[in-house]
Amino acid sequence: MSQDEIKPGGTLIIGTSTLAIWVADLIAHEGGFVYGFTPTKEKEAREAEELPILPPITQARMWKIIARREADYVIALAEPEQRERMATQLFERVKWPARPVVHASVYKARTADVAGGVILFPHVVLGPQVKVGGYVVIEANATLGPGTEVADFVNIGSGALISEGCTIENYAIIGRGAILTPGVRIGKGAQVLAGSVVLDHVGPGQTVGGNPAHVL
Repeated sequence: MSQDEIKPGGTLIIGTSTLAIWVADLIAHEGGFVYGFTPTKEKEAREAEELPILPPITQARMWKIIARREADYVIALAEPEQRERMATQLFERVKWPARPVVHASVYKARTADVAGGVILFPHVVLGPQVKVGGYVVIEANATLGPGTEVADFVNIGSGALISEGCTIENYAIIGRGAILTPGVRIGKGAQVLAGSVVLDHVGPGQTVGGNPAHVL
């Protein structure tokens, strides 16, 4: 398909990482049509050439497609800060947000609340009174316990177990298989490494790992 061909109802994937491949695959399996996006940086452009599911689209073409509302778009940039920058630029220019991507197997309690632009992979569980902010990425099989609040632009890895009453602030990254015990607060921009067991609060910008987790 050439860059000038537009299929109504398609989705533009903004990103060239593994996350972008997963999102594109999820949409394709649900019967959706996927476009691709190649950033202008040479390194990222070379990476995009290796993604068979994402046909490359120039940045200029991306802006035209979105501005004309010829396709929905998903921001599948792996880094939280990059997602925020792109989301802000796009919304300022086109005045409409990214579409959410929520797998059909996601369990969302009736009282749970999810903001726009989120990406929720298979078998995610959102318990009662859970609040998930905008442009959050939650990988497969992660569980968020009752009353947990997740701010904007957060990454939660596959199989993570977030117990009840936890708070995760903006830009935080929770690694795969990590466990947060009840009431734990993860500060802005903090990172919890994969497999860690967090028993106490983590300060802004800190990186913790281990069982029990400690500052690295």
